[in-house]
Amino acid sequence: MSEPLAALGVESAKACAACAEWIKKRSKPGVELVLEDLVLVWAVLEGNAAALGRVDTLIVGLARRAAGNAIEPAELAQRVRTRLLVGEKGKEARLSTYDGRGRLKSWLWTATKLELLQATRGMGQAPTEDVEELTHLASAQRSPEAAARSQRDAKVVSRALRGALEVLDAKERTLLRMRFVDGVSTEELGRMFQVHRTTAQRWIEGAQAKIMTAMRARLQEETKLDRGDVDSLVGDVAQSISLHLSQVLTKDGLIAS
Repeated sequence: MSEPLAALGVESAKACAACAEWIKKRSKPGVELVLEDLVLVWAVLEGNAAALGRVDTLIVGLARRAAGNAIEPAELAQRVRTRLLVGEKGKEARLSTYDGRGRLKSWLWTATKLELLQATRGMGQAPTEDVEELTHLASAQRSPEAAARSQRDAKVVSRALRGALEVLDAKERTLLRMRFVDGVSTEELGRMFQVHRTTAQRWIEGAQAKIMTAMRARLQEETKLDRGDVDSLVGDVAQSISLHLSQVLTKDGLIAS
């Protein structure tokens, strides 16, 4: 661990100990981690300029590869930077959710493809990959056991999310479909339903909260996963809930009844 840190200009014993402790919290028995990439992520989160430069180079290259004719590569790269490197409302940057079970480059590629889907939704140019497929794209460079688990988890999440949508009433389904499939803004929704946009936003957030609660309950009831794994899966969905809903609502055609 000291060599990757030294390559980033980090040599103090205190910093090395802090990095080791951060990685230890992400370790699980029997799970092989990519320590070099975890060290790089830790350094980025600590504001290390060399680490930020390395990750940014990866993001730029992946954005150029993913963008195609759907979006300018520079715009896609900036969206990925904002999504992963900027914390929201006092929370850690989403890059902190990288768990080291696969190569960071593969994880960033998945994040870039997801951001591309988000950016091009409603423009008629969105790629055809399903969220379930993208969820385990990063498993390509993992061990066979880890890859199998990733694919299994993706199917479990997809099934639980679809089942959780059953708790919504007709109005909530309509709101979510209009917001996340049709791209209608909360301000426009407010005008349609003759309420203030903040009220429309509360409705949407309330529907999302119901979905996450129902999804957690389904995962606990229908799988043998322990609480930690359930929390991890639900947390992953919560971080990109708009994208997951846009895919599920489009595929299932859930509309007001």
